[in-house]
Amino acid sequence: MKHQIGKIVEVRGDQIVVSLLEFDPEESIGVPEEMAVDVATPDGPENVLVGQPGSFVELSLPNGTLLCLVTETRMREAATAASEVKATAAEGDLIVDQVTRQLVTIPVGTLNADGSFERGTTVLPTVNAPVFAVLPKTINHVYTSFAEGDFSLGKLSLLPEQEAKINLDAFLGRHAAILGQTGGGKSWTVASILQKIAAFPQSTVLVLDLHGEYSRAFGEEAEVISATDIEMPYWLMNAEELLGLMIDRSESSAPNQNAKFKELLQDAKERHPENVALGLEKITIDTPVFFDLNSIIEQFRHLDTQMVPGATKPVKGPLYGQFTRLLMRLESRLNDRRYDLIFKPKTYNTSASMEDLFRKLLGEEIAGQKKVVVLDLSPVPFDVRGSLISLTLRCLFDFSYWHSRLTGERYPISVFADEAHIYLSDANEDQAPRESAERIAKEGRKYGISLTVISQRPREMSSTILSQCGSFLCLRISNPDDQAYVRSLLPDSVRGITSMFSSLRRGEAILIGDSMMMPTRIKVDRPDPTPDSNDASFTKIWGNAPGELKVADVLTAWRNQKVAR
Repeated sequence: MKHQIGKIVEVRGDQIVVSLLEFDPEESIGVPEEMAVDVATPDGPENVLVGQPGSFVELSLPNGTLLCLVTETRMREAATAASEVKATAAEGDLIVDQVTRQLVTIPVGTLNADGSFERGTTVLPTVNAPVFAVLPKTINHVYTSFAEGDFSLGKLSLLPEQEAKINLDAFLGRHAAILGQTGGGKSWTVASILQKIAAFPQSTVLVLDLHGEYSRAFGEEAEVISATDIEMPYWLMNAEELLGLMIDRSESSAPNQNAKFKELLQDAKERHPENVALGLEKITIDTPVFFDLNSIIEQFRHLDTQMVPGATKPVKGPLYGQFTRLLMRLESRLNDRRYDLIFKPKTYNTSASMEDLFRKLLGEEIAGQKKVVVLDLSPVPFDVRGSLISLTLRCLFDFSYWHSRLTGERYPISVFADEAHIYLSDANEDQAPRESAERIAKEGRKYGISLTVISQRPREMSSTILSQCGSFLCLRISNPDDQAYVRSLLPDSVRGITSMFSSLRRGEAILIGDSMMMPTRIKVDRPDPTPDSNDASFTKIWGNAPGELKVADVLTAWRNQKVAR
């Protein structure tokens, strides 16, 4: 038996206002002052809270009911006419303010007569239509019917006994964004999700870890690769990536540099003995095979200083001085030790070593499979980080593409990009990482590679990437500009839910999008172990007895760009 709690007093396209009825115990309708009602069920009365933001109500429709999400609870005083005030005062009586309790709700979907749930609605209810309380078992049925498998993020905030089950295929396959301000619980949420993913017998996840937070969060299931130990060699770059590192397109000599570099690159790849032995039908400037970069530099240096016979004496060659700036840029990069992992590979310096590199990135090393690969980018200088991320993302995309082409099957790879606003911003001068990530966002679903971006500043993120995300897991967001930006990314029907972002607890989130049947407030399960993301305790550390500060050791590690073990 349904318990009527109110009636509809206002209907808009994306918002429905409900006026709560005064409680009548004899008729068993209305809502008491404590905003909780006892709903009669075959197993006895069940207590249901009414009006909590994030809870649900049912609105009557001709062929079923409309399930709506509560976003706001408010009280309204009834207007009193001036003549009534004057008449009452003349008689010496007092006027008691008439107030009504109202719920502001947004439509979520339709519960049909057979109990099935369908997103959206073809018809909206009219004013005065009755509104009913929703039992937890109804919400449970809706979630269970949509979630494929048994993957849960945690518990529903308003129904702590109810698992928050999601459709993981939709969450990963259609890309996702985990958004929230510092201290909102993003790292905990990411660690919790990945620990659950690692429970699958076979999973492949790469985490771009900018601050070294996740190295101890996954135990034996993870391969932690320090970026100082990994090499992403230059010969894996395609022609455009190499040209971007070497050529300034604003120079007048850029066309000559561009054309000549492609010519020399093609020749260097074709002539290398190892590549000849591979027996490839065709080698192009983008084929990922080893070539000797130093030989190309020597040829550039020769052309840049070439003297040719003249009528009476040697004269400057046709390309004399055209490559001076290019050589300066190349030598600057080659002499910069920070770029050694790209330009001076020691491990992956043959075409045959490419298999070992990809097995390492995918956690598929012969020694044992790892389900989560954490690429610790914390020791990598900012200047180099973009090139490393760009090349990694592009190589993973190409691997997924060719795996799909070869086998006809997808090899699912999930990339979690932490602090994505730093290197996937529209305003970032280094566009290579963003362009590689945008390609995954736009085309990755076809080949089984997904992107999950994690950011505390959504308005600084690439708009292209966020527009491709099918799910948004939003933790606490207090900044009005960030709230407004996230609101602009959401469908009109659920934009009202953004008003709840600033009141979320740590580790609590609202999931919106394709991976869950309706917007849902979730208390994410605490990860075990937790990532290394806790705030520094000033009072605890300052309260300890003074100790020796290892200034010299810190400066040595800083200068060497690594920590001695």
